[in-house]
Amino acid sequence: MALLTAEGIARIAIPLLKRSLVLVNTVTMVPAAGFTGPNGETIQVRVRTPRSARTQSSRGAAITYDDQTEVSVDVTLAHLYDAYHITDEEATLDLEDFALQITEPQVASVATAAEDALADVMNALSADLSFAATATSADTEATILAAREALGEADVPAGGRFLAVSPSVATRFLSVDKFVKVNEAGGDSALRQAIIGSLYGFTVLESNGLTTDTAVAYHRSGFVFASKKPADPKGAVSSAAVSQDGINMRQIFQYDPDVLSDASVLSSFAGASAVYEDADDSTPADSYRWVKMDVSSS
Repeated sequence: MALLTAEGIARIAIPLLKRSLVLVNTVTMVPAAGFTGPNGETIQVRVRTPRSARTQSSRGAAITYDDQTEVSVDVTLAHLYDAYHITDEEATLDLEDFALQITEPQVASVATAAEDALADVMNALSADLSFAATATSADTEATILAAREALGEADVPAGGRFLAVSPSVATRFLSVDKFVKVNEAGGDSALRQAIIGSLYGFTVLESNGLTTDTAVAYHRSGFVFASKKPADPKGAVSSAAVSQDGINMRQIFQYDPDVLSDASVLSSFAGASAVYEDADDSTPADSYRWVKMDVSSS
């Protein structure tokens, strides 16, 4: 086994992160350089709202200059980490592939926790529409068309629209004849691994982080996600940065003589928030960037 360093582990973590992330690649990413703060710090993010063109009333008529409007969104960061002690016995007798046995589970753990920060925001939204309790193609299509109409009437741009669905709702979609499946549309990018198809202008992706029997139709600007690498500790023997698809992690690797073990620790500050038009009054009527759906109980 090659000599282990934080930099080497970080290189291993990048492709693992790429395979782990789904939802965070469909929303507005906050640049890591745009904020600082300790664990639990609430940062303020500015999200640009879409602009609308005007028509000149006549030749030579004065035109109107519009300000660029922005929405202020609060995002609270939590320190997510996965720490593991590799004992001398494990390193000497048991460990065959560090990347497979140690790094992969740790990266998956932190990436999933970061993704869940966004999924939790989506899960907390109140439902605007409901699918019928008994699934039919007609009802599935009608509900999606209603969500599409709601976004369209609110002047949400046609591009950058996504429909995140729980596995149970994904089953409903796969029974719709008009649904274009990934294996028919092609594509093999990281996000494509989670995309199950497209319907009525939405890119449909499946997420285990969503509550059973729920779905969210949204524009990329409807949610923000922030991730920042923790500062390198002064006492660590070896540390390195890991960054992929908006997730920024720190990897620490050093020997802990008190327990005769190597310590491998991956961590990230991460948080997410929904974008409301009025940051001081987060009610459903204040956002036009998403439509939440669930399955009717009756």
